[in-house]
Amino acid sequence: MMKSVWAAAVLVLYSSVGMAANLAIFGNNNIASLYTVSHKISYVSDAQLATPGFLDTFNAFVYTRDGYSLGTSLSAAASKNVQQFVKGNFVLFNGDFQDDINSPSGQTKQLFNQALSFVLSNKKGGYIGEYTGSFAALSSNEDGLRPLGLIQGNAEVSGLNHGGAGSAVTLTVNGQSSKVTQNVNFPLRSNKIEFGATVNVDPKLVLAQYSNGNAAIIAGTIAPVPEPETYALMGMGLIALFAARRRRYH
Repeated sequence: MMKSVWAAAVLVLYSSVGMAANLAIFGNNNIASLYTVSHKISYVSDAQLATPGFLDTFNAFVYTRDGYSLGTSLSAAASKNVQQFVKGNFVLFNGDFQDDINSPSGQTKQLFNQALSFVLSNKKGGYIGEYTGSFAALSSNEDGLRPLGLIQGNAEVSGLNHGGAGSAVTLTVNGQSSKVTQNVNFPLRSNKIEFGATVNVDPKLVLAQYSNGNAAIIAGTIAPVPEPETYALMGMGLIALFAARRRRYH
């Protein structure tokens, strides 16, 4: 069966000479070994992320964990810089999805490749969060991770089979038209995806869910925040419009 033409095109573009994406990865596991094949990756520390301007040369940030660990929180300074960096598309995997990347089916590997294609389509400021990185991306979580607040939502305490993890992952209506999940064979079943959390987010962002209806894969685009100068121009425009209407009225 023909794989995703769109995903392949983006990966070819970034894999060509001089076009490999520059990825900052917090955590060392199967995700890094997958992406290093076609892209330049840098394992980054909290201290580096806390340095202003450190992320400026990167195209995307991946927040995951070391091996099968449960991950760690970012410091306040690192979180602030990551939050300022993320300006484009994001994909969140609510579960230990990286554990299944090397499975014989290849479906989870395809998911992560297409997720990267999606976040790179905005050229800069993309974000992929797996397990810990997905919970931290929300405005609140109960695992004690410092929230990045990229989107509104809450993750309850994570753990084995929490939130439906361990059950089959099925597409939602949103996932049927998403470039992240296209051509992946759903339902996705794996005994390696078994840790997760109950997550409350906007249903329109949910591409796939566990059998209990809880979000498993979440994706979307960060709404840009206008610069102060933009607000000023908007204000001047409204004043001019109001003045023009007054003149027409009189």
